Amino acid sequence: MALKHLLALACVVLLAAPAELFAQGRVPNPSSRDDDDRPASRVPADVAVFRNGRAEFVVTGPPATSGAAIAALSNAGAELVSSRSLNALGRRVLIFDFRNRLSLQRGQDILDQAAPNQFLDFHHLYGFAQAKPRIYAPGLIGDPSGGCRLSSSRRIGMIDGPVNPKHPALKGARVTQASSLDSATKSADTSHGTAVATLIVGEDVRGALNGFASGAHLYAANAFGRERAGIRADVDRIGASLNWLLSNNVRIINMSFAGPSNRALEDLLRQAQRKGAVMIAAAGNDGRKLAKYPSASPSVIAITAVDARMRKYRRANWGGHIEFAAPGVDLYVADRSGGGYATGTSYAAPIVAAFAARLGVRSADSLRSSLRASAVDLGSPGRDAQFGWGLIHTKGC
Repeated sequence: MALKHLLALACVVLLAAPAELFAQGRVPNPSSRDDDDRPASRVPADVAVFRNGRAEFVVTGPPATSGAAIAALSNAGAELVSSRSLNALGRRVLIFDFRNRLSLQRGQDILDQAAPNQFLDFHHLYGFAQAKPRIYAPGLIGDPSGGCRLSSSRRIGMIDGPVNPKHPALKGARVTQASSLDSATKSADTSHGTAVATLIVGEDVRGALNGFASGAHLYAANAFGRERAGIRADVDRIGASLNWLLSNNVRIINMSFAGPSNRALEDLLRQAQRKGAVMIAAAGNDGRKLAKYPSASPSVIAITAVDARMRKYRRANWGGHIEFAAPGVDLYVADRSGGGYATGTSYAAPIVAAFAARLGVRSADSLRSSLRASAVDLGSPGRDAQFGWGLIHTKGC
């Protein structure tokens, strides 16, 4: 048979292939491609993946309708991989493998019909809002003593990496820890978490590593593990950490990390605020106009960093969501061997969390009012995208 006849016959056979072959993936279907159905090699670095390389998807919502969400997505070809109940938040977190059968938009359309109060997004990962060190003093905010000693009845929470309770500056502090990592995930080291913890409740006889709320009881939730994109937390672990803190009657919560906007995370943050959480978060260090989560959530107070001359840290993100500034350039913080200088919005946020504990605030709005009343206006008059309402300031304990 002539070559051209063989080619023609092959084309006829391919065109006549039954539709189910396309559904089974044995014949490529160009019309089935969707921008959100990415092969493993195209999954963004800030999205968690399964061992098969496919993207993880997260759903949050009330437990009463999670069954309907599971049924609807499963019927459409998705596979439920894990779930976690967050009783204090009144939420259930579901992790799905869409098996390259659903796009993000198609999944949300399905939920809008079957369970409209469930929220779907990629299972994003969040990184520490950390940067390189410089030098600088805490007296800038009118607190030359380096902090005020509080009663241990005052509780402050942080979602971060693990804390080293044996560090000299934390041996006298009251720190309770928990982890939301599963047994298969390797934890972050203690460097970032210990530095943040020391800024809040550090106890140092020399004074260099005293926290701004020493004496308070710190609840430290470890949500950070080693992922392909580096040290990251995901929505599920952040939610579990919020749940643990609220279950322990912790309402002031510091979050020194930043990442992409996420509808499921926004749902959890909004629910935490409804339960009385006062959440403070670092703006992030990308050096541009960028609203990163969790700081960009309306339920969270976004903090930027300034240096000793009250200039905005050059790598700090800015935008209309920024509310206040705090020292965050060349702060002396705990490190593995004792102390060292560190820079980043990660280190500005816990100072504000410590102030919240000192003020005894019971809501995010009351904290906003208190901080605004004493803030030092920086930049353009009034609130601006660089400094928010300005630098936090106190006249004492």
